[in-house]
Amino acid sequence: MVDWHELASAPSLVIALDLDGTLIPFAPTPHDAKIDGDTAALVNALASSPGVTLGLVSGRPRDMMEDLPARFPNVALAAEHGVWRCGNGVWEAALPPVPQLDEIERSLRSLAARYQGTIVERKSCSVCLHWRLVGTTEHAAISSAAEVLVDEWLETNGELERLPVVEAIEIRHRAAHKGVALGWLRGRGPANSMMLAIGDDTTDEDMFVSLRDQDLGILVALEPRLTGATFRLPDVAAVHAFLAWLVEARQRRHVTAPFLALAQPDAPRGDPKLVVVSNRLPNLGTGRGKEVGGLVSAIAPALRETHGIWLGWSGLEREPGLRVRLEHGDPVSRAQFDYPPTWRQRFYAGFCNQSLWPLLHGFLGRVRYVDDEWACYQEVNRAYAQAIQQVGGDNAEVWVQDFHLMLVARELAKLGHRGARGFYLHVPFMPLDIFATMPWSAEVVEALLAYDLVGVQCDRWRENLIATAKGLLGSDAAARASKVTRTIPVGIDPDRIAEAAASTETTELGSYETMLGGRKLILGVDRLDYSKGIPERLEAFARMLERFPQWRGKVSLIQVSVPTRADVPDYGALRSRVESLVGRINGAYGEADWTPVRYLYRSYDQDTLAKLYRFADVGLVTPLRDGMNLVAKEFVAAQDPADPGVLVLSRFCGAAERMTDAIVTNPYHVDGVATDLDRALRAELPDRISRNEGLRRVVWADSAAAWTRSWREALHKPA
Repeated sequence: MVDWHELASAPSLVIALDLDGTLIPFAPTPHDAKIDGDTAALVNALASSPGVTLGLVSGRPRDMMEDLPARFPNVALAAEHGVWRCGNGVWEAALPPVPQLDEIERSLRSLAARYQGTIVERKSCSVCLHWRLVGTTEHAAISSAAEVLVDEWLETNGELERLPVVEAIEIRHRAAHKGVALGWLRGRGPANSMMLAIGDDTTDEDMFVSLRDQDLGILVALEPRLTGATFRLPDVAAVHAFLAWLVEARQRRHVTAPFLALAQPDAPRGDPKLVVVSNRLPNLGTGRGKEVGGLVSAIAPALRETHGIWLGWSGLEREPGLRVRLEHGDPVSRAQFDYPPTWRQRFYAGFCNQSLWPLLHGFLGRVRYVDDEWACYQEVNRAYAQAIQQVGGDNAEVWVQDFHLMLVARELAKLGHRGARGFYLHVPFMPLDIFATMPWSAEVVEALLAYDLVGVQCDRWRENLIATAKGLLGSDAAARASKVTRTIPVGIDPDRIAEAAASTETTELGSYETMLGGRKLILGVDRLDYSKGIPERLEAFARMLERFPQWRGKVSLIQVSVPTRADVPDYGALRSRVESLVGRINGAYGEADWTPVRYLYRSYDQDTLAKLYRFADVGLVTPLRDGMNLVAKEFVAAQDPADPGVLVLSRFCGAAERMTDAIVTNPYHVDGVATDLDRALRAELPDRISRNEGLRRVVWADSAAAWTRSWREALHKPA
């Protein structure tokens, strides 16, 4: 903990101060927030204190700070989170303008026009939508609508990111943040200066996580919260009092040390008994993207029982990164850290998504192997192991999720970890001849066998892993793989899906029923990924209309494609191909009163999807390869047992191994899928009920809760 004498007596001290909400109170609009005379005098006194280098680091546009250089000649200024900087009375741009923001600005202004009091603020490298003046009853609606709009746009603009701010949402360039501005300000002071950063907002966390061990961050907030800061001041008045104390202390006057509360909740506890680890943390907030079902709801009780923690990447890249931040909360406690610069591109977009993802799904034509990306993969796995040790100690039980982190058990062993270590692979595992194309395949399999338990989705993937271990490492490794590998099917929360599907609450489905006009509905719901077989599905639907013309005008296909991984080139090409196919099919078969394919490139919340599943006559789930495919299970859970739809399911996903009452199809065989669609549309009620009853038994037996129970039993069972 900081000795306040250090803050007062450090030979050189660099101070970064946020403006709105920290140095001056929030106002109804940014233009109403002014630095008054007393505050200005305090700032100038602080800037004149011995050994102090002072900077005001704000998210405000540059034009709202134009008067400050004259008022504060000894203060460095950063506007727009550091995009604009003024160190010697002259403003300079640190980044070029971002013209692609014009598109999202227009969309946000269109949204803002629907809510009185909403403000859209455009800056050089960011756009911010504020709703402070909007009635509180409309806050949830506008924030949800803004999140959808922004997240979908960001899928095709990977160099930008969004962040929530107080009663606002902001989209900005990934390099336009206060952590970069802090580095610039640090460089203006003497080498090895102590640094102090004070701020109140999410944007100020970029300063806090960029601080070094000898530095200090102070959060301005009434209540403790997850933060990279160490201490907390409750409000602007307390900030002024603290800064006045600092001025006096730097003058070597006798003053009483100030009182600062801890920034995070004071929740002392021993080392957690369980650490769940995933590349990216699940969204446990309150927004539209909040993850409330599936593995989150299944794992949460185990974490609560064990005082456990869910550890993962925050989604941000920051310098220096890797500082673990803990949040004790409900439904689970979390630990997160930022990637250092380049990791997102080399590890996540590179090795994970352009080497491992296509390899594990069997798409060798899409695989690339780059030595530097493999080196980064190893580096990241070491960092996760170190973070696990930091939050869980040597004895915590560890559950690692998915292919991003296959080397973690090996790295934990090197660090002296003694607890049980389990790994679950949520994607397929390919046969030896495919997996062995990876230059480091033997090393990866050997690292996998350092886990005490390796869970997979179906028996096919288990058999492939055992055979690959034998082919690459020999019979002893195959015996080890056979001992530690278990088939544990992942599932959903079927009761919740069924309840949402049967609910009479209004949803975003709008006029679909009117649009269909009594026609049958075939539904596809997928992430926009080449493994999902969306182009092949569209071709099969077109072939059905060609071979079975009696369905023309009587059935429509709705394809929901959730945006994903747009910063990987293959995905942009896939989107173009899908949209071209939709246009071709509608042009060839459509009529004035009938559109064969409705293509929706967007996301829906789980409750809305449940209603859409229930509305469909046929669920078309035809991935070219999939570890399990939970959409198939969600479709079944959402059906009306008295009048269910029919599931048409690819034989190449893990779900097909147990969901044998579906119409199982081959997505590579266009004529075959067309025939199976015709068969599903013709199914009589007794056949539909019988199939649905069998599928429901599987879905409820293989639920997310059952997955957790089976996992824990397998991990604790002696090998």
